[in-house]
Amino acid sequence: MRIVLLADSIDLQSAGIHVYTLNMVRSLEESGRHEIFCVRTGTREDLVFRNDVRVKALFPFLKNDPVRIFFKIPRAVQQLKPDWVIETAHFGPFNLPRRIKRATVIHDLTPVKYPGWHHRFSALLQKMFFPSIFRHASLLIVNSENTRNDLLTLYPRTRKKITRIYPGIDSFYETDKEAILSEKEAFFLTTATIEPRKNLPALLEAYRIFREQSKLTHKLVICGGKGWKSKKFYRQLASHPYRSDIDMKGYVSKKELKELYNKTAGFIYPSLYEGFGFPVAEAMGCGAPCIVSRVSSLTEVGDDAVLYFNPLSPVELALCMTQLTDSKALQQELTEKGFQQAQAFCWKNYARELEEQLELLLMQPTK
Repeated sequence: MRIVLLADSIDLQSAGIHVYTLNMVRSLEESGRHEIFCVRTGTREDLVFRNDVRVKALFPFLKNDPVRIFFKIPRAVQQLKPDWVIETAHFGPFNLPRRIKRATVIHDLTPVKYPGWHHRFSALLQKMFFPSIFRHASLLIVNSENTRNDLLTLYPRTRKKITRIYPGIDSFYETDKEAILSEKEAFFLTTATIEPRKNLPALLEAYRIFREQSKLTHKLVICGGKGWKSKKFYRQLASHPYRSDIDMKGYVSKKELKELYNKTAGFIYPSLYEGFGFPVAEAMGCGAPCIVSRVSSLTEVGDDAVLYFNPLSPVELALCMTQLTDSKALQQELTEKGFQQAQAFCWKNYARELEEQLELLLMQPTK
């Protein structure tokens, strides 16, 4: 088969969908079963793939050039004569002849369920285009049973088109258990783009409670770039009584992030909603004891290998932080369970499952 991946998120993003798309392309290339083409802006010169197809914007000053999305990309795709076109980031593919099979990856439905967490125009566009995208797709790929359920609730006619395929952990983050230091260092870690869904104000409040009630002086390390609607977080950060012990690192390299995962006394993920939750899977794969929100897909990712808390309760989160730091036995137990749970997420398995679905559906007529 000839498979075209619409992979702009490789160039234009740096968080979850970027990680997903990058590893999706690499795993399908490594499989070698089919011919893979990667259509993208090509602005990341450090990332090159076997069959790169770079489609430049006509109006580069626009974040999403409509001429490129609705005309230039479809023209480039048709010239490749693919059997399948896969949109890796919700929005598309558009303007393709019916003979070409279309698949769309649905990472989550927060633009429809929780539009207030997004830029208003972006949420409106996705809500407006989703019905048409779903109607024209032959396959909708979701990352979790939670996202499958959301899709069925909001768009019940998609039932026969959905397949759930768990993504993997970037092989960079897979860690030999013997390489993990037996003694964790005195800091908590979280990694997230600073935006409302990540619920970082609740983490700041939980950290205040922990420090006031504990004799321990663990620092708080926050990795991730500034996103949108983040004023509340930065106001709370500026007035935090333990501001000097909160390390805002911004984006960090894979090497540094892996070291932080390896050494942290506790990885905390307070998100209000996730379609999957790559940081939790990565942290478990690196031996970090994890404290995770009891919401959405995170209970699938963590299973029984993490401590859960109500993300609306900073007090409950602070109790989990105290529980973890008071017990080295619990830290060791969660580290061992985390290693085991992380093995469920493998990009090689992802590629195999996806290829099987594409092969099975290829011979079916496109509706």
